[in-house]
Amino acid sequence: MRKQVQIEPTERRMCTVLFADIVRSTMMIGSLDPEDAVSHLGPAIELIMSICENFGATTLFTGDGALAVFGSPNADEDHAVKAIASAQRIIERIGKLDDRQLDVRVGVHSGELLVGQLQHTLGEEQAFLGPVMNIASKIEAAARKNVVTVSGQVLENAGDLFDHTHVGDLELDGGAGPIKLFEITGRKEQVSRWMARARRERSPFVGRERELAELVAAWNQARDGKGNSVLLLGAAGVGKSRLLHELVENWPLGAHQVLEFNCFSLDQEAAYLPITRVINARLGLSDTKSDAELDQKLSDVLGGTKFLDAHTRSALYSLFSRFQMEPALSAVDPSRRRRQLNQMLSRLVLSMKQDKPLLLLFEDLHWADQGTLDVIDNLLGQVRGTNVLILLTSRNANLFTNDPMGLLKVVPVAPLGEAACKDLITRLLGQSDIDGQLGSYIEAMSGRTPLFVEEFAHHMRDRMSQAGFKDGAMDSLGDIEIPARVQPLIASRIDALQSEDRKALQLVAVGGLQWTWGVLADTLQRLGFDAKTQISTLIERGFLELPESQDGQQLRFSHALVQKVGYRSIPRQRRARLHRAIYETLLSRGTSDDLDVAQSIARHADKGELWLEAAEAYTRCGELSIKLFSFEAAVSYFENALRCIDQVQKRTGTQVAVDLGLRARRGLRVSLVASGNFNRILTISREAEALSDALGDTSARVAFQVDQAIMLTILADVRQAMEVSERALRSATDAEDPRLQANAAFALAQAAWFHGNFAAARSAIDQHADLFQTVFRVAEAGTTGSISVLGLATRANANSMMHRFDEADAGIREVLSIAEETGKAYDLSFALIARGIWCWQRNEPADAAIALRRALRVSDDAGIDVLCCFAAAPLARVQSVLGELPDARLVLNRGLELARDMEMEAFVAWLLSAEVQVLAQEGRTKEAKELQSDLNDLCDRNGYFQHEQSKALRAFET
Repeated sequence: MRKQVQIEPTERRMCTVLFADIVRSTMMIGSLDPEDAVSHLGPAIELIMSICENFGATTLFTGDGALAVFGSPNADEDHAVKAIASAQRIIERIGKLDDRQLDVRVGVHSGELLVGQLQHTLGEEQAFLGPVMNIASKIEAAARKNVVTVSGQVLENAGDLFDHTHVGDLELDGGAGPIKLFEITGRKEQVSRWMARARRERSPFVGRERELAELVAAWNQARDGKGNSVLLLGAAGVGKSRLLHELVENWPLGAHQVLEFNCFSLDQEAAYLPITRVINARLGLSDTKSDAELDQKLSDVLGGTKFLDAHTRSALYSLFSRFQMEPALSAVDPSRRRRQLNQMLSRLVLSMKQDKPLLLLFEDLHWADQGTLDVIDNLLGQVRGTNVLILLTSRNANLFTNDPMGLLKVVPVAPLGEAACKDLITRLLGQSDIDGQLGSYIEAMSGRTPLFVEEFAHHMRDRMSQAGFKDGAMDSLGDIEIPARVQPLIASRIDALQSEDRKALQLVAVGGLQWTWGVLADTLQRLGFDAKTQISTLIERGFLELPESQDGQQLRFSHALVQKVGYRSIPRQRRARLHRAIYETLLSRGTSDDLDVAQSIARHADKGELWLEAAEAYTRCGELSIKLFSFEAAVSYFENALRCIDQVQKRTGTQVAVDLGLRARRGLRVSLVASGNFNRILTISREAEALSDALGDTSARVAFQVDQAIMLTILADVRQAMEVSERALRSATDAEDPRLQANAAFALAQAAWFHGNFAAARSAIDQHADLFQTVFRVAEAGTTGSISVLGLATRANANSMMHRFDEADAGIREVLSIAEETGKAYDLSFALIARGIWCWQRNEPADAAIALRRALRVSDDAGIDVLCCFAAAPLARVQSVLGELPDARLVLNRGLELARDMEMEAFVAWLLSAEVQVLAQEGRTKEAKELQSDLNDLCDRNGYFQHEQSKALRAFET
């Protein structure tokens, strides 16, 4: 049976892709025999692939050229640099391959791609997928022959190491923005890695006072003739070079000379290149036109070269010219010849010293070739008794063997302290752009490593400058991509693990930043890992740690960025499988009322695309949050539950999904009350009513009709609200459900009150007075207040507006008593508003102001915006009567702002009617009349205050 062709994704990687194509290859081989064609193009293609592979790339044959992926199979922070260098070398060497003068086009692009295995009839091979491949191919097709053409993203990743010229844009299909194209014109040989990376304004120098003091002390010793050496040792990005250059550029060193030697990952195969590059630049040795001239220059500096054997002299010359070593073998021991060469280079370095203290800077020695390390090793033994300070930076310790006098001091450079890190973040983002959540996110993701802090801060600043991002930034922090300069640095640490350990780390990354030891061990075991061995390895290698306060029961990532990079590296399909495995482990340990556990179950079911299980789990999280009065969190959980239910219904439409959809909407409706998102409540109520009909659940249908009526009153047409309320009340009465009857009666009373039919509002409550006065006195769990207060206070307000003051007063006293029993801010505020309306209608403005100010304060403290709006209108009215016009204006402005923001048209009308009075009291008659017209339009549109009983609310009085 023929094997099916398929691609199995294995990893996502940040890479640079190079496409190289032999120009006019079809014309060259079109008439040739296949074997002759291979012989003709084969050497050139082999050359392309071998050059790229020498720089660590994975290569594939493309027919008339090759493609190379830099950053795979192992992550490489210099993937873009190596791709450009490979392209330069290809163009340099392919023209010298033979007499045919072959031409080549080269295109280079950087981005994230998917690495996978292509399985087919003949077996399997590696495959690379993603837009970066297509774009790199298009760049190659657009390139001029024998010129390296790259995208702007490549230059962004490579830094300022190469000279380049902008040559236009590449337009892409599908609406994607154009890609800027650049031609590489050469490498900046004398540019240090530090300068190549310094593309932006230099970041502030913070938190390194101790390390800087160590360098200053070493320099002072050297100035006094006590030469010494310091090695700054630390991880990538921790700020070693920043520390060196702070000393050199900003510290008052006095008269001094600096020689800077830089190691690059590109040059690891070139012996002594960091040394000879500087010597050449300073002494001009490579400018000599003959060996005799070179010998003279070297003799002048070294005091002669005759004491060197021929082969040592030849090796020395070859470092500075095209002089080729003679083929005859030397009798001198090779190790002795190497020592002599190292000594000569050391002497050449020190010969450049002027008559002033000398600073020798050797940066990034983790990339130094052995010859360079040997020369530095030799220099370490020569600085005692001189005014020379050698400063070195490296990620690796134990680089040198020859420090007999103990002149090399190692200064560890650790991540920043908490205060220094926060200071750096604030300075980079600016105080006005930072809040606690964003700052904490950058601190956690960066591990307080300065380079990572800088990259994340600039990345966030760029994102926040995008239109529409700033307002939603805090909701999307977890989805923000990792800066391109940071990801390969972390990925290379992960790639250093053995295959099984790397897979185990990816599983841990899927689980999140922190794990319970037992859950992790069970999940690893479930997937066939040796859990104990894998966990121990990850702890020993510094990826995981045991928090001291957790009694050994918790594990966490030692660096949040490792978790994010590890997670990001996993293709979605495999990631989903791992999430499912974790979900199954958590579920096998039983259900729990612990919200953290319930949230983990929900998240892993969701990410594992177990939609029904995720919806159930999120709904449970929402219900647990309601019990904790954490309504904002509950809203998020229920919304996630509905999203997952939508996925189920798209696929199966099962009855279980319908039941769960109703349950989730019921919880969401309760949770949304605190947020004041009444439009969302109205939408949810309509959806839930339809589901209730489908299920034949009368109680649920009536409950959601009541919700609709209340929301319609506040948001839109009060006449429609009365119709829905009456329908709900009839259904509740038929169902003989007293709770639903009371709720429907309140909805009807509220609608009638805003319609201005105060008698109808009073009647709706009167018909169910016994329920409000006895059965529902205690507040319902998870709601804002008591049904009794809602109903009885609404009736009292209606009585006050009809000047039935004795009945209103009795009702208010009862409501205040219930509010004292429930202890709910909502109940107390509603009761106080009722008292304020009573006093207002009795022309007792001072007493009304006292009650209403207190109601406003209680509502404001509790965050009950609806009641803030309700209290504001009568308070502004009585304040204007009392002559407190500025206070009245402040109260009105704030109330109207809230009402309009929440789209509560009923309260806008209620407040505008008060503003008309305030404007009249202020003597602004024209404005009052104009506002009266607007108020009439709003009331006519939505049915507010249309009844004869409420005409005073809309009457204009000067």
